[in-house]
Amino acid sequence: MRIAQLHRPIVAAASSITRTTHTTTIRQLQEVLGQLRIGGSNAAVEGRRHASVKSQGAYTLRDSSTIPKKLGAKKSGDSYVITGNIIYKQRGTKWYAGENCGMGRDHTIFALASGFVKYYRDPAKHPKRQYIGVVFDKADTLPYPPHAMRKRRLNMTATPIPPPQPEPELSASGIPTQVVRLGAGRKPHPRDERVMRLRQDGTYAYAEESWRLGTLVRTEKRKMGSRRVAMRHRRRKARAIGLEMRAEREDKIARRKEALDAKRAAQARKWKEYRARQAAEGAAPKPSPPTATA
Repeated sequence: MRIAQLHRPIVAAASSITRTTHTTTIRQLQEVLGQLRIGGSNAAVEGRRHASVKSQGAYTLRDSSTIPKKLGAKKSGDSYVITGNIIYKQRGTKWYAGENCGMGRDHTIFALASGFVKYYRDPAKHPKRQYIGVVFDKADTLPYPPHAMRKRRLNMTATPIPPPQPEPELSASGIPTQVVRLGAGRKPHPRDERVMRLRQDGTYAYAEESWRLGTLVRTEKRKMGSRRVAMRHRRRKARAIGLEMRAEREDKIARRKEALDAKRAAQARKWKEYRARQAAEGAAPKPSPPTATA
């Protein structure tokens, strides 16, 4: 409802006020004003106040295409970085990862070692590509000369390794300092060889070295890859075990045959000796029987 529409009710209420007494006038005025109350829709009648200045525009979130990507160089040349620091963010391969640097799936170049950043070109790799690398010494320049020694930071000091002293084959007492025990069977496997060394405690006993004990335990390698690779590895292992069992069986048969041949040869030798002894006894003259004397 507009303010102009209230003109007639207000005029009628005012005219009625002039024709009545004071008490009646107040009561009628309250009734008329009570009829003029309008709820909810008309703010001017209810007396609510809003902003008196119009806004310049409603605030809305910007479109995602306008959000900055924050691309570009994050570290300049000769800047110190640690492992994992981002050096350059890009879309596409404007720069390539060089010495001690890696490239993520979004073409972000990051450091793989702690050092100083170097921007350079390497015509030996590519005539036009630009590379970003990390060096350990700030005075170094990239790329390194061809066939140069690889530089790594291991946090270790270089110490000369003395050459091993030759060990005599015999000890002071004339006993060999080392003996090799072969495996069982006619053709022992090289992995079954056991190197026994003479103890230095004066017991004149042989014992294996501690680091060789772990080589005696056969461990199964972890199967990596697909099921096809695992099945191929299993078949290869089964074939190797079968060949080894076959070799052991043939060795056992050969040893049994050798024992049987030796037994037969011993029996033949005994029979030959027996026949020779019987022939010698048959060819010897028989002694004459004793005669009686009167």
